[in-house]
Amino acid sequence: MMKRGGLVTIILVGLFSRSQAQYFQFSQYNFSQQRINPALVSNTRYATVSLLSRTQKTGGDFNIMSNFLSSTYPLLNRSTGRPWSGIGITLMDDRSGGIFNTQEAALSYALHLRLNRFQLLSLGFKGVFQTKSISLEGFNTSLQYIPDRGFSNSIANGENMTEFRESYQTFSAGLYWQQVDRKETKVAYWGFSLFDFNKPKDPFLGSTNNLSSTLIAEGGFRAYQQRELSVFPEGLVTSNNGNVTLNTGLRFQYELKPMPNQAAIARIDLLTKFVPGRSGIVGIQFHRENFSFGASYDFPLFVKNTGNLGALEVGLELRRLVSTRNEKYRAKRAKEIEAKKKTAKPIALKNYAQKKLQDSVKLLATKNQNPEAINKVDSTTFSKSIVIQRFDSIQRKYEAEAGKVNQEPYLVEKITLRFQFKFNSIDLDDDSEDFLNDLTKTLETDPRLEVKVVGHTDNIGSEKFNESLSLKRAESVQKFLISRGIDPSRVSVKGKGMSQPLTENETEAGRATNRRVEIYLLRK
Repeated sequence: MMKRGGLVTIILVGLFSRSQAQYFQFSQYNFSQQRINPALVSNTRYATVSLLSRTQKTGGDFNIMSNFLSSTYPLLNRSTGRPWSGIGITLMDDRSGGIFNTQEAALSYALHLRLNRFQLLSLGFKGVFQTKSISLEGFNTSLQYIPDRGFSNSIANGENMTEFRESYQTFSAGLYWQQVDRKETKVAYWGFSLFDFNKPKDPFLGSTNNLSSTLIAEGGFRAYQQRELSVFPEGLVTSNNGNVTLNTGLRFQYELKPMPNQAAIARIDLLTKFVPGRSGIVGIQFHRENFSFGASYDFPLFVKNTGNLGALEVGLELRRLVSTRNEKYRAKRAKEIEAKKKTAKPIALKNYAQKKLQDSVKLLATKNQNPEAINKVDSTTFSKSIVIQRFDSIQRKYEAEAGKVNQEPYLVEKITLRFQFKFNSIDLDDDSEDFLNDLTKTLETDPRLEVKVVGHTDNIGSEKFNESLSLKRAESVQKFLISRGIDPSRVSVKGKGMSQPLTENETEAGRATNRRVEIYLLRK
């Protein structure tokens, strides 16, 4: 019987060489962004760790297993808290039926330039160390044949495995642009990247051949939005050595909100993609601030593809907000001050109010020539309701004896509103404008009402910047009321910055709560 190992080796090397012409892409490529474009590294304030696993069936009675692990970390501007650059690390293991094996480790770096409030331009670079090999351990040769029994894997097949393992380094670069809305939601983007532009020597094709470069282009935009639902047409093009692969389709995005006028606490994405000449793709992803989970399935569509009879992908990403040193220090100080207020404020207020009450009673007793009234103040039975009642009687006595006194405006109602202020935003959404229209009608019916507007921010950015931003948020409400005909003298504004948070700024939900405007209704 002839030895089959040499023939099998030639066939496998030929197939493997052809596979070099196609740069493999995952279907859920948002979990493998560094494989798409190194400029995508750390363009947010979050450090990430993600894992993407793919199992693909083929007509050759073996599976293709691909696992991709990545991590990113942003470098933040101390004054604004925004990322100006970032680093990323990736590891990938790709195995085809125990025959073709690819392992790679990569390091990425990106620079980010903010063009304006809503647009970001990024430039990224990536270096990859890659090892590729062919293993013939799963193939049988005539050396392993036992008459009347067949082939035995306990006998060596006689192949020299050192001939089919090589390593090399490649370098890549990419450019990426994105635009967000006032809610910091990505509404349009495009990117271009060139992988393996150094064209290293192809170890399986000999020293005279170079690995072809790969050009990748991606883009998408929000084409439709109705309340919580948005639709994004998206496309990804991979071109290598004359072979072009297109992944195009729609992503349906739905935001989950506890209330219509509150920030979204989660998001669900439905993926419907099509790769001409290969497969269709359906998938679903669930996103919260600190993690994402997704699953997708590839299936043959319109054509028979023995290389892909069905592929399942599962992805997971964990995220953590990164803070600057200044933000960490301010957050620590805010917690310490808040803890002191909780223990000291009730006693201080009680002593202050009690002293004022005693002074007032003494003054009245002196005027009425009744010293015994001084002893009627019992500190052991002090309460807020008693203070209010006695101050009222004291004020009526003064009015009776000294005539009418000037009264300061008193608080009618305090309203805390969250107008969907996103990061660095001062714009009002539709729901907020509807509320302010109702408030305008109330002010028109009662000319004695005045409005005090106080703006607040989260702790992202410098103290001076947030004070200015909070004032601008209050002024946006003021300008709206004035534009509806309210006298400017009836609306005052103030900015408190990040000095009075309602909750901790550790999560996006907490920061959204602190980005607010408080409206005080006062009556003359």
